[in-house]
Amino acid sequence: MSVQTSNIISSNIYRDNDKPLYRTGNKVLLGLVAWNIVLIILSKLYYMSKNSQREKIWQRMSEVEKANYLATTEDKGNKRLDFRFVH
Repeated sequence: MSVQTSNIISSNIYRDNDKPLYRTGNKVLLGLVAWNIVLIILSKLYYMSKNSQREKIWQRMSEVEKANYLATTEDKGNKRLDFRFVH
């Protein structure tokens, strides 16, 4: 299924009227690469920000509050305050 999808996409990016250098197709692919780089940077900044927010909340809690949170929380996975994203 992926092969058919990639053929449909590539036939729309690399067109016959753009032969032999495929300037338009290459520009499209460079644009997609640039967009992916922006998304990766924004994702990294988001994860760093989220970790920082959680760390501030966690550090403001006393040891008793931390122990109580860990014992009573119903938060799961990345919703927990002691969870940190690896980036």
